[in-house]
Amino acid sequence: MKAISLLLLASLMITPSSAKPPSDIQAKLDAWIKDWPGGISTAWVDAAGTTFFHAGKIAADEPREITPDTPYEIGSITKIFTAVLLAQSEQLGKVSRNDSAAKYLLPPDDPDQAALAKITLLALTTHTSGLPRMPENFGTTSDSIANPYSTYGRAALVSALRTHGKSAIANSAVSYSNFGVSVLGEALGDAWGTSYADALREQVLAPLHLNATTVGITGTPAPAGLAPGHTDGKRVPNWTALACAGCGAIRSSARDMALFLSAFLHRDQSPLRASLEATTQPQYPVPDTGGQIGLGWMITAEKENPVYWHNGATAGSHAFIAFNPKNGTGVVLLANVQQGSEELGFSLLGVTPARPKTAVANSGDYPGYYPISPAFGIAITEKNGSLIAQGTGQPPFPLRPNATDRFAVSGVPAEISFERDSGGEIIALILHQNGIDQRAQRGEAPPAPKEITLPLEILRDYVGDYPLSAQFALSITEADGTLFAQATGQGKAPVFAKAKDEFFYKIVAAQLTFTRDAAGKVNGLILHQNGRNQPAKKKE
Repeated sequence: MKAISLLLLASLMITPSSAKPPSDIQAKLDAWIKDWPGGISTAWVDAAGTTFFHAGKIAADEPREITPDTPYEIGSITKIFTAVLLAQSEQLGKVSRNDSAAKYLLPPDDPDQAALAKITLLALTTHTSGLPRMPENFGTTSDSIANPYSTYGRAALVSALRTHGKSAIANSAVSYSNFGVSVLGEALGDAWGTSYADALREQVLAPLHLNATTVGITGTPAPAGLAPGHTDGKRVPNWTALACAGCGAIRSSARDMALFLSAFLHRDQSPLRASLEATTQPQYPVPDTGGQIGLGWMITAEKENPVYWHNGATAGSHAFIAFNPKNGTGVVLLANVQQGSEELGFSLLGVTPARPKTAVANSGDYPGYYPISPAFGIAITEKNGSLIAQGTGQPPFPLRPNATDRFAVSGVPAEISFERDSGGEIIALILHQNGIDQRAQRGEAPPAPKEITLPLEILRDYVGDYPLSAQFALSITEADGTLFAQATGQGKAPVFAKAKDEFFYKIVAAQLTFTRDAAGKVNGLILHQNGRNQPAKKKE
């Protein structure tokens, strides 16, 4: 066995200079990283071998060069590794993809076993479990705002599975869930009688000779030379995880990721051939991206020439991996800046991913406000012929037409249909979700607050960080006379003054009230959202 593995390693490590990457790849990398504070490592893999490219630099204050061995956080590309672990565990008889996660996470006689039987390992890796993107109790256990997954442990994860799993509508639609793949990782570790990290290392990383690929478990040393993350031009801490390791905690280098890609492009030479093949088999359509999903892999819509891909991000990094088995090419992009590289990666492969149809011929018929209850309504707006739905206190979601007057809510297992009167006018909306139909008569939206302009010196009084919990904070910044609020793990959003110390969002139904001490100095804020008032002291 050792001799076969050594021969395999030699066969995959083809001379780097023999590969034939796109002629403009370096120029594209230079343009992509320009004006950003970090760097990017790229591996191009084809039938001739592997070539590495680099652009930018590790950090403004770091003299060391980027090399093929520089480790980066790869975020959600971890999900592909977890899928390979599932497939390999199934090949070796440790699990079946149709097993429930509860079989491994709960005692055999636990009363919740029956209710959670629908949450299978297959449903978790294909994002069809019906579990939310993150559980409700996430954000109540971490002691680090900058490292949000660092102390979210097994007990919290299992508790959340009990809470959300019973009412989840499984196997109905693909709805991306970090929570779900975290559950999968823990279940697979249990199946092997060890931790997720140990099972992955023994069953996947070691056979593929990925010696520089590690799992960032809280409390374990970071790999030497780990690229520091950057957000908004500033260095941010690297992330670690406990129970959520399976969804996004891997660190890897361009050299190791090239070996990983090569294993998929040359599966016949791999000791995990059957498992790698299993992950690439389409399982469910993904209408929101116009393609399908395998075990972990996203698959473009071209049946005769599909591209398999995934992206990943942490607070200060972004990664992308994709390969085309028909022409034998693949690319990996690892960066320590928070900037999307999907468009760049697809362009290097010469691929333009299909976009789902969103335009609606009669899009002007639907906009309006539809109150489901006094406290919750859905606002429908139109942009460039497409429709967007936004519930009270929620982010906006594009709508994708399914049938006449019926739409899927992108990224959510829900649909919205509209009713017309005898004259053809839209009079109501029906939200179809979790087996429940909720009707809302078209009505009037609550009046928007009147915006005022405050002097710049007052706006700057508000600038600072406001922790609402151990894991979640609002960062307030000012630029060009506009105040911005940025929640942990989210993008910046402008907030607008309606009075001194009183601000409102336009993109969500939320407001901010800033508080002052006896001397008139800003010392905190209150976030008003979803009927809750959440206070936060200003961080000194």
